[in-house]
Amino acid sequence: MAIDYWTDQIDLSTPAGAALKKLAGVLPQDRSFRITLFGSAPIQITVEPSLLSADVDLFCDEEDLTEFVRKAGLDREHSDFHVQVCSGLNFRTSPHWAARTLTTVMGTVTFVFPHPIDILIAKLNRLDEKDLEAFRVVMRKTGHPTEAELIHELQMAVDLFRPSFDEEQGQDIANNCRRLWPLIYGREIDPRKEIIAPALQKRREGYGEPARDYKQELRDAVKAFQN
Repeated sequence: MAIDYWTDQIDLSTPAGAALKKLAGVLPQDRSFRITLFGSAPIQITVEPSLLSADVDLFCDEEDLTEFVRKAGLDREHSDFHVQVCSGLNFRTSPHWAARTLTTVMGTVTFVFPHPIDILIAKLNRLDEKDLEAFRVVMRKTGHPTEAELIHELQMAVDLFRPSFDEEQGQDIANNCRRLWPLIYGREIDPRKEIIAPALQKRREGYGEPARDYKQELRDAVKAFQN
């Protein structure tokens, strides 16, 4: 299921856009940077400028941007609306995200804006009230994601539903889907039945493995026991 970006705007007059301009202005001009945004800031820039956000989450795993953010006065100590330097590991979303982005260039910097569907999928890791508001804003402005689109994309990102490592704070995406669905789509959902099981079936078929008929296996086991 191929999806377009849903919008074609990059509004740098927004608070998040202004922060990017400041950051680009202090970065060295003798080398290039590729910086990816996630969280609510990309939605503010590419979908709805009125969406509030307290910070700009971004990462550039090839460079440590912390000192440049401080030099621009965009760190938490010097700005109420600040830049949070993260790792690409913090952006837990679809494995297909990098192939469907928007970009804009400022000097030697390429800023990357993931597709709104990938931003929303990442928000399912936490699903606070502000994350729910991001879903509402995107749907109100674009009409997406439809229920079918989100189910398909979550199936393609099924590994996000695996349990967290013992060393990290657990996030229950399946439970967050159960919370989201009645609020956004007006019905209950069973993530195991509608997302996880179909995705794993597609994976088995891709490996050439036959589908298991658990009911038939049970009947055969009972028959064997009776004999």
